[in-house]
Amino acid sequence: MADSFHFSVNIISRGKGKSAVASAAYISGEKIKNEWDGVTHDYTKKQGVISKEIYLPDHAPKEYKDRKTLWNSVELFEKNSNAQLARNFIISLPKELSIEENKKMIEEYVQNNFVKEGMIVDLAIHDESREGNQNIHAHIMTIVRPINEDGTWGQKSKKEYILDEKGEKILNKNGKPKTRKVELTTWNDKGNVEKWRENFSDLCNEYLAKNKIEKRVDHRSFKRQGIKQIPTIHLGASASAMERKGIRTEKGDINREIKKQNELLKNIGNEIKKITSWLAGFKDKLKESYREYKDQSKKQIENESGLFNLYEYLSFYQEMQENNRAELSFYGKRNKAIYDLKRYASGINYLRENKIKTISDLQGHINTLRSKNSEIYKTIKENSQKIEDLNKCLAYAKTVRKTKATYQDYESKKIFKESFYKNNQKEIDQHIRARNLIEKISGKKNLREKEWLGEIKNLEDEISKLNTESEKIRERYKEINHIKYAVEVVNKEYDIDLSIEIDKAIKRGEKESIIEKIKEYKQDSDSFNKKRQMTKDYYKNQER
Repeated sequence: MADSFHFSVNIISRGKGKSAVASAAYISGEKIKNEWDGVTHDYTKKQGVISKEIYLPDHAPKEYKDRKTLWNSVELFEKNSNAQLARNFIISLPKELSIEENKKMIEEYVQNNFVKEGMIVDLAIHDESREGNQNIHAHIMTIVRPINEDGTWGQKSKKEYILDEKGEKILNKNGKPKTRKVELTTWNDKGNVEKWRENFSDLCNEYLAKNKIEKRVDHRSFKRQGIKQIPTIHLGASASAMERKGIRTEKGDINREIKKQNELLKNIGNEIKKITSWLAGFKDKLKESYREYKDQSKKQIENESGLFNLYEYLSFYQEMQENNRAELSFYGKRNKAIYDLKRYASGINYLRENKIKTISDLQGHINTLRSKNSEIYKTIKENSQKIEDLNKCLAYAKTVRKTKATYQDYESKKIFKESFYKNNQKEIDQHIRARNLIEKISGKKNLREKEWLGEIKNLEDEISKLNTESEKIRERYKEINHIKYAVEVVNKEYDIDLSIEIDKAIKRGEKESIIEKIKEYKQDSDSFNKKRQMTKDYYKNQER
């Protein structure tokens, strides 16, 4: 997991067709009968369960160490059809750690974050990969109803009357006292998920450091970290299983496209940093030149443009390469001459095609490429989210069709309607929920699978085209890098002081524009040089 971070939290709710017993059977790989609805959940054939344990606070009944007893007690105590039964966590564990270290770490985590707060915890560790320890993750279920000191189930919340300044009850428009819900535990506090994620990230990094592993994780989203990266979409259990067997899935293909785009974004970002870093020394020269200019006679400065012209830089560089070929063999001279000529022609053509003449023009061109690449990133991210939403609609549509007959029978009932609902509650609730979610996502109630599939295909095609555009931008940066390298070589060989060229630009009335362009270069290069120096210092210290 190190480098990536997955920590999801959700509520197991009867209103969403979920069951605490079913979830417990799945994470433990056991066969458990749900005494609330009589359904038996058998996951004894499930592979990859390498550890499972129930942790109790001191005041909890010892019989709750038995998984069947614990979760059936929860199911039977909750009477409502929409009752919240448990909180469910799925947490990726670092593959760089051994299985024993991962067990030790996750046990420490649940004790400090949940058991100490009075929760019962059902923990299971899965490793479903073929190679071992490559897809290791933890499933955690916690109770959401507190346990009293005598071991009985307690209240989640209570109602409290709202009082005015005189301590009198405030009445609503119907003349009844207003009340508010007061939580009796801190388990549902809004900041808990962020706190739990951060605590796990800190503990994970502590274990990685303790085991002398350099990689680290960050619980924050890519956006909060300032990382331009598109998150992959959730595969789900069935797609994950198929991918592990080597069977390509639609969601898997989308994630592969996203990973390809992320790699392109990373490479393009690196190219931008390389291009801008070569101007790091311009700022000091600008300041010095500008101060000297004030004291010098304008007559002492010639009015030619000089080497700010990138065509001249490439011409000088080409002449230098001709001199460098002198001592080569016949075939060496010929091969290098062909190569140098191709590079020279390619550089000149690039400048002409993009109407670039000076360093200021080059900065404007880089800004255009950067803006275009940012738009590509934004569009791919939006399209990926649309695809995920449409896939959800397709899944909900299957549920609607599967439960349609039962729901229509229910709607047509004139008598015994409540009895029919009780006997078919799960299917009816699933049908209603799926319909509502389709409307929420798509804005319409009707099922349009063919249209959704067509839209997914169009979005995938657009992502593929945008990836091609990113490849083209990357190729452009290669050409810009060659131009940059030519400038560096010429300046070094002829000991050229660019401050003189800046003075000439100032004299021509370009002072503001030139200085602003160089400042813009400098801002980019400063950031790159800082990171580069930190990297150098790190490896220098490692060698010591």
